[in-house]
Amino acid sequence: MDQEIEVKFLLSDYEKLMRKVRALNLVCTRERAHELNLRFDQPDRRLSSQRQVLRLRKDKQAILTFKGPGVLEGDVLMRKEIETVVSDFEAARRILAALGYEIIMIYEKFRANYLMAAATLSIDETPLGLFVELEGDSPQAVREAAELLELDWEQRINLSYEALLNICNHNRGCAFRDLSFANFEPLQVKPADLNLKYADE
Repeated sequence: MDQEIEVKFLLSDYEKLMRKVRALNLVCTRERAHELNLRFDQPDRRLSSQRQVLRLRKDKQAILTFKGPGVLEGDVLMRKEIETVVSDFEAARRILAALGYEIIMIYEKFRANYLMAAATLSIDETPLGLFVELEGDSPQAVREAAELLELDWEQRINLSYEALLNICNHNRGCAFRDLSFANFEPLQVKPADLNLKYADE
C-alpha cells in the first residue's frame, strides 16, 4: 500500500510494441490520453533536497501525488507513493500556491495503460521519445513483465523523467526547465543524448 515499484525502458518501435501487446491479449485499462504534470516545491527547494516529489496531474481527471525518496531493490526503483483524485485541477493548483508552493517543472506526455498478469504496462510517448513503465507488486513481478515483453533488462532505467531531461540538457547544451512537446519539437532526441540504449533492439 502507498508504494511504487517500477522500472522504465526506452523503445525504438511503437508498432512492434503494440504487436506484442495484441499478441499477449493485454487489456487496456486506460485509453491513450494527454497528461499535463506540474511539479511543486517550496522556494527553498526543501522537497527536492529530500528527494521528495509533490505533483499535480491532469488527464481525464486530476490527481495529486506525493512521492518519497527512491531506493533500489532487485534492480527496481521502490518508493513511497500516495495519490488521491481531486475534483478541480485549478482549485488544487491555487491551494498549493496559497500554501507557498511554486511550480518548478512542467512535463507532458501521452500515456496508455495495459494490465499484465502481475504488473501494469504504461506506454509513454514523451518529448524525449517512447518509454514504457512497468509497475508491479514486487521487483520479481516487474522483471517477469519485462521478460514477457522481450525487453532487454540490462537497459532498464531507474531515473525520473526530470533526471532524463537534465541529462539531455547537459548533453545537448540546452537549458529547458519543462519537458514539453513545444520545447522539443525542433529537436530529434537520440538515445545517446540520454546516455541510454533501446531495450527493444
